[in-house]
Formats: sequence, C-alpha cells, structure tokens
Amino acid sequence: MPDALALVFDIGGTMTRAGLYDLAAGRLLRTERAATPSVSAGASEPGPELRTRLYDLMERLAARLGADGPDRIVVGFPGPVDEGGVALRAPTVWGTQADPEPVAARVKAIWPGARIRVVNDLSAAGYGFLRHDHDDACIVTVSSGIGHKVFLDGRPAIGPAGRGGEIGHLRVDFSDEAPLCECGARGHLAGLACGRAVPGQAMRLACRDPGAFARSSLAAPVAGRAARVDSHLVARTFRAGDPWSAALVGALAAPLGRALAGIHAAVGVERFVIMGGFAQALGPAYLAQVGQAAAASTWDLGQDWGRMLELGEMGDDAGLIGAGRLAAREWGGPA
Repeated sequence: MPDALALVFDIGGTMTRAGLYDLAAGRLLRTERAATPSVSAGASEPGPELRTRLYDLMERLAARLGADGPDRIVVGFPGPVDEGGVALRAPTVWGTQADPEPVAARVKAIWPGARIRVVNDLSAAGYGFLRHDHDDACIVTVSSGIGHKVFLDGRPAIGPAGRGGEIGHLRVDFSDEAPLCECGARGHLAGLACGRAVPGQAMRLACRDPGAFARSSLAAPVAGRAARVDSHLVARTFRAGDPWSAALVGALAAPLGRALAGIHAAVGVERFVIMGGFAQALGPAYLAQVGQAAAASTWDLGQDWGRMLELGEMGDDAGLIGAGRLAAREWGGPA
C-alpha cells in the first residue's frame, strides 16, 4: 500500500467502517462497512470469541479496500482508551465485560509493520470537526449510546489513563427505578437520553398520562404499547410535529442539556458539535430542546446556546475522516 495512504477504522456498537485516507490530498478515498459482532447487534458468543471476531472483521474490510501491507493505521474504538492503545471498557460492543483489551497489540499482530494509533472513536471523529489545529470544542455523540470529548487547544482532554470524555456513564438518576445502562449500572445518562433509551422513556411518559399517549401519532403504529416505540419511529413522528413525540424527545433532551451545561460551566467551552444517528434523525428541533435544557441549568452570562450547539454534518464518515486527519497530524500530510 502506498505510503501516502492510511488505513482508518471507525468501530461502533452496531457498524464497523474502514477506509483509505489520502494523507497528501487530505481526503477519504474509499470505504467499506459491515455489522459489528457485538452485544448491541444481538451477539451472544463468549467474550474472547466476540473479540476475535472483531479483528477478523477488520482484516476482511481492509482486504476489501485493497489495503495490502498498510504502513499507517488509526483505529477509533468505542470506549476509553489509554495511551498504550488498551481499551478499558466497551459496553456497546462487549456489554458488561470489564477486562481491558489490548487493541493496539491485537492490530499490530495482524499488520506487524504498521505504525498504529488507537484512540476513542469520539476523539477520532473530533479531529474532523476542528476548524484549525488549536481549536476548542466539545464533540458529542447521541446514537446507541452517548459520549463526548472536550478538545482544548486542538487535543482531546482525556487524562493520563484515557478515562475522560465518558459523560454517557455519569449517573444522573439515583432512584431505585433508574434504567439500566449497557455497562450494567443504573441511572447513567446514556440510559436516559440515547436512542436505546426511547422505549423506557416512552413507557414512563405514557404511564403518567395514558390518554395523551393514546391520542398521539405513535399509539397506532405500536398497537397502544409504549414499550414498542423505538428511535426510528419517534424520529419520524417528532419531525412530523406530533405533540406527544415532542414531549418524549424533550424528556430525552433534558438530561443531556443539563450535562452539557455542566461541561460548559466546568471548562468554558462554547462550541458543542452534536453527532450520531439518533441526533441527526431528530434534527434541529431536537438541538433546540437540548439548548433550552442547557440554558435552564446554568447561570446566564450572555451565552447563546442556539449558536453554541450545532449538528455534525459529515454523516457516517465523520469517524473515518477524523481518523485520517489524526494520521496526517501524526505522520505527515495536510491536516
């Protein structure tokens, strides 16, 4: 494979993407994708087998790209990653399994001659959204889970062990009935505010006012069973202007807005890029609800949350583009 190219991966709970990034031209050339072998996709194999299947998939995707003997590889991985490329946890891929995974070493075993960087998937995507090398921004994903990375002076602030930027696993509901998160704990932000939280939030809202749910656009498609409401359905009815769907989305947006207000109050970052399939499906009206919750959660110093929040517009390739730009920073070529 030519030295001017980097092999880049964006591993997600449901989909793994691979691409070839042209370091000289600063652009993504071609991509491949396949379903991730994960608990999010319904896999039930033992942990070691599931992990091995992921690396087999990465090797197959690279072969489909024609990446023979790659020299430079960047992997965006869905969980906290330390400086040595060891993933501390990966609940969207391996559920409650807590054993650290030496991702960089496993990738090195496949491609022994390559220079390899393994970073959190949001860290990788974040490089694609920076406006310049010293930009400050908070990159947030709202999809099958929730994560964030604060970039200060163009670098993700994750701490020496890579534990930072995991706001999705901050406990925000301390009630006995708090929903379970995929990591196995109760009351985490992801369990209340991501796409997978939709059925639980729908049930809670419907129990408070069954009549309002029965009159909503959602009731008929799910035969009156709120537990069957999913993220795709609520996105459609929300965009169509259904009032009950708007209330449901408000319940999902509120805890996220409060969390972003906390990040803003703590470090002062004033640009929040919201990406992820669920956020993109809901669109600007969802962003407005997140902003309203954020504004109500911290003091007014003249912030304009409508300006501070924006939707990430690179679509499914954001993680690959960001990984490519990180490769260019690390090993040469335009960023």
